[in-house]
Amino acid sequence: MRAVVEGYRNDGVFDRHQVRWLVTHDEGGILRRLLLALLAWMALLGLLLQRRVRLVHSHMAMRGSFWRKSLFNATARAFGVPVLAHLHGSEFRQFHAALSPRLQQRVAREFEACAEVLVLSPEWADFVQGIAPRARVRVLPNYVCMPAVVARTAASATGEVVGLFLGVVGQRKGVFDLLPALAQALRLAPGLRLRIGGNGDVDAARARVRELGLDSQVEFLGWVSGDTKAQALAVAQFYVLPSHNEGLPMSLLEAMAHGLPVISTRVGGIPGLVRDGTDGLLVDAGDVPALARALVRMATDAHWRGSAGQAARSRVQQGFSDEVVLPLLDLAYADASARRGPAHTPTS
Repeated sequence: MRAVVEGYRNDGVFDRHQVRWLVTHDEGGILRRLLLALLAWMALLGLLLQRRVRLVHSHMAMRGSFWRKSLFNATARAFGVPVLAHLHGSEFRQFHAALSPRLQQRVAREFEACAEVLVLSPEWADFVQGIAPRARVRVLPNYVCMPAVVARTAASATGEVVGLFLGVVGQRKGVFDLLPALAQALRLAPGLRLRIGGNGDVDAARARVRELGLDSQVEFLGWVSGDTKAQALAVAQFYVLPSHNEGLPMSLLEAMAHGLPVISTRVGGIPGLVRDGTDGLLVDAGDVPALARALVRMATDAHWRGSAGQAARSRVQQGFSDEVVLPLLDLAYADASARRGPAHTPTS
């Protein structure tokens, strides 16, 4: 979620719309987080009292994020300022299902009180309409800026085919499905190698690698960003993200934009992005044998892998690039702002 907002700032949205970014959450102890939220709320209240806000773009996820942003949203609406609620939470379905009927009604009322709810995919739009029938929902996918074309080799000189995973190492992202799937796939594709970049349950993942005898096939990169991430994407032959829950993952968009074919799962907005057999391969979350078969195909069919990588880049360029998505955001701002009188300085 933070990466999306930082993208808006870096790619000119803040300057174009005079956006003020109020950070409401950060890592740290409970007192630090409460203080940060309080200061952000006071800053919003001050801007509202000065009539300097024409629109609030509220980025929301599940659990505490939803309830915290609901307070900010309600404050803005009390001043007659429209709110765009931008739903990012990959586990929002599970969060909602665990709520009591009374709290589920509160969720519905929150979404229905907003000018619009922005979601990442048509699948998420269907979900929001299902729990909040009177909500106005607009699909606004995540996006990436297209990198330069990478001259990618089919495999290394030693015949190795390198897969890349980037993200939080853990069960939700499917790392503990990926490792046994890799062990199975190596029987038919001994040239497979996997690079894992990210933080999280790295020690547990390393232990599982040792248990499966994969020490020479798996490399842990730590957290990567910037030039290090670009280099990791440049040397890989494919990308793998076998998640159990997702919205529309930025890492998948970035990998496809770099011309990498992908292996992922049929969760969240991923099936609306990845065309199974064209841009990559989709399996059901948690299906280790199917994931192993996908790894074998990716490693052994170099011709298909190359065409799938080209299709993946084209797919992102045509539907998920900054040139396509940012005008949709501009339109959402214009439509929501038109619901009140003269424009004032917006906030986000």
